Parts: sequence; C-alpha cells; structure tokens
Amino acid sequence: MITCIPLVRQNASSRKVVTYTRPDRLSDLPNVLLIKILSSLKAREVAQTCILSKRWRNLWASVPCLNFDIAEFSSLNSTESHRRFIKFVSSFLLSIVENASLDVFHLICDGDHPFYNGISDAASAWIEKAVKCKPKKLQLEVFYYEGLTIPDSLYICDSLEELYIRMDSGREKYLFEPEEVYLPKLKRLHLSDFQAFAYGMEKLRYGCPILESLSLVYFLLETQNVFFGSLKRLSMTRCYFDYLDFSISAPDLEYLSIDGGSIGCISSNKMPKVTEASIIFYRVEETEYDVLSSLVNVEVLEITIPYLSELVKYALKNSLIFPKLKRLTLGRFCMNCAFSTLSSLLKRTSKLEILTLYHDCSNEVDGDCCCMVNKSKILQIVDCYRRKCKTKNSIEKVEWFDCKCLKEVKILCNKYTSGVLQLVKRVKLSTKGLKKVRVVVLYYGRK
Repeated sequence: MITCIPLVRQNASSRKVVTYTRPDRLSDLPNVLLIKILSSLKAREVAQTCILSKRWRNLWASVPCLNFDIAEFSSLNSTESHRRFIKFVSSFLLSIVENASLDVFHLICDGDHPFYNGISDAASAWIEKAVKCKPKKLQLEVFYYEGLTIPDSLYICDSLEELYIRMDSGREKYLFEPEEVYLPKLKRLHLSDFQAFAYGMEKLRYGCPILESLSLVYFLLETQNVFFGSLKRLSMTRCYFDYLDFSISAPDLEYLSIDGGSIGCISSNKMPKVTEASIIFYRVEETEYDVLSSLVNVEVLEITIPYLSELVKYALKNSLIFPKLKRLTLGRFCMNCAFSTLSSLLKRTSKLEILTLYHDCSNEVDGDCCCMVNKSKILQIVDCYRRKCKTKNSIEKVEWFDCKCLKEVKILCNKYTSGVLQLVKRVKLSTKGLKKVRVVVLYYGRK
C-alpha cells in the first residue's frame, strides 16, 4: 500500500488540511502477473518501473523477456546515444541474478556510425551473458562492424528453440563458420546477410536434428547441396549460390518460398511433400522455371512473374501439370500481355477451386487503363455483362476456363480502372460454361 498524489481540502474556519489516500492496485497484483506485464515492455521501460514503488525496485531484474533496442536512445545525438546504450545494457545484464533463466532475449542495434565499434566490442559479451541464462528465443539485429563476432557459445546453447540473426552488413557478408553446432531443441532459424560454405551447412544440418523452419535472407551459399531431413518450411529471399546446379533435398518439406536470387540454379526434385509454395521471378529465362517442375503435388501456389506467356511456353514444352492444385494466385497480372495465355495454363490445373489475380495496370498501354471508374460500375458489370454477351459471335472468341472444380475468381486491384472492368468482363465470359463461379473484385490499397 502506497500513498498516491494527495487530494487536499481546506476548511476556511479550522484551516485543517485533510489528505485522502488511495490503494495502489497495481502493486497489489501478484508477482507472476506483474512480471508478465513487464515482459511486454522494452528493457529501458522495464528499468524505469523501479521508481513506482519499493516493491518494484528488484522486480524488474527478474523479467524473463529482455528487449534492448537502441532506438529508445535516438533522442540523443548519435555518439551520446551509443554511449548511453552500451552503459545501460551492460549494467542491466550485470544486475541479473547469476542463475536466472530467460525466455526471450532481443538485441536490436542496427545502423552505421563511427562509434559503432564500441557496441561491436560489447555485443559479444552481452550475447555470452544471455546464453548463460539459457533463453528459449534469441533475436539479434546488429550492424556488422569490424570487430563484431558472434560467440561460439551461441551455437551450442541447448535451450534455444528459436534463433533469429540479422547482420545488417550492406554488401559484406558475415561468414557462418562456427566451431561446433549443437542446438538440439531448435525448431526455427532465421539467418540474414550471411555467407556459408559446405562445412558450415553440414554442421548446421547435424547440429539441428529437429529444425522445422529455416529462413535465409541475402544469403550467399558456396556449396552444391543442402539437405535437411526434418525441415518443413523453407524460405529463401534474394539468396545466391556459387554453383550452377545447386540442389536442395528436404523430403519432409511442406512449404517453400523463393523470392528472387539465383532461382535458375535451384534443383529441388527431392521435395515430394510440398503442398504450398510462393515463387517470385524477376527475370524471364527458361531456367528460372525449373524449380516449378518439383511442385507436382502442390495444392496452394502463388507465382509472381513478368510475363505469364513465358511460363505457359515452358509448361507446354516440359509437359508441366499441377494435378493437385486447388488455389492459384498470380501476381502482377496484366490484361494486355497475359490473359490470352491464362486459359492454357488453367488446363493444367484440373482440380483448381480458387483463382486469384493481382491486377497490375502499370504495364497497360491502353489509354483508357488509367481512367478511374466507380466501384459500383464494376459491380454492375458483373451482373449486366452476362446478358450483353450471349450472341454466338462473341462466345466463339472466348477462351474457356477448363476447370470444372472452379468456385471463385478473385480480382485484386489497388485502384479501380477501366482495365479492371475489362478483366471482369473476360473472366465472366470465360467462366460462363462453369456452374456457380463467383467473381469477386477486392481493393487491397497501394503497395
């Protein structure tokens, strides 16, 4: 029980001061609940709670979730903010009880600065201290400056279940070469701005026996083969490979995401269980599409590609089919360059139920495409255009969608244009021979 700000009332005759006190309900809460509240705050905010009550003075040091973010010191000038940040983190970690355990440890100190080498020297000690507390989740987002090293003790922390490391290094990559990897409980791993050779990936493979989710971002792999027996989710964003015939083997993989990078180098014929995939192409080369040949059992597929016609040519040439595909999403879909080939692609998806088209008007050359139209006009066209296109001549020009299981076509646009109207018309005509196909136009805003 503490005294809050007093409410004072003076009696004109007696001149007596009456003070009312209120109970401190927050401090009356049990320690378990208070610690849970503090765990949702950043470390600096947690430390500031010690002024609230005597009971809070030592409570903040027992919080199992620590989040150190240099952005909290951004109000100061750059040099002073780095000094204050180093002093705060070091003193905070020293105050932790020797045998204390951590659930989560976050360290976010990205951004280049001449004084940054001071953080580089201290960061290794901070990570060492965090590892001794046996965290379940550890997240590092640091700027890779000369002198910064990740201690080997991090890679043999047997309590880790989730590890996230982003080395914001620009063009230079941090070399992944731990002496030993022993992470028996690790299930999720994210590595960004790293470079790895074959021996590093082999250690990762054998040291993480139950790894389920792996995310690689701006990663340079100088090895020819990667194998993960337990992996279920794999995400690669702007990854590059030193071999032209890079091979991925993941027999239990269920989800695959590839965003750019050296897609044409990837051979993934040993992933028979992939049921969901997202592939983003940035170049128009036949070798880029080879990764799709391994997705014969995929059920949910999202493809973003410059020209759909090139993909259809590849599918025809290589007899590519998707016999189990139920949901297909096409990004950057453009009427002027792709709709005539869409029906050819759909002939290879006999079980397709939902088709989603992200309408892209940036490549449309028709002058009317930039003309904004009312949303209600689009909704009216869905109902009215069916009656206008019943003549024999108009039907003969239509490329029919040969998908007997098709239930819904979604058209997503960031603005309502005449190009969207044209797309709705074509879709309505192409699905006319199918039963109960719903055409939906959705606005997703600008990206």
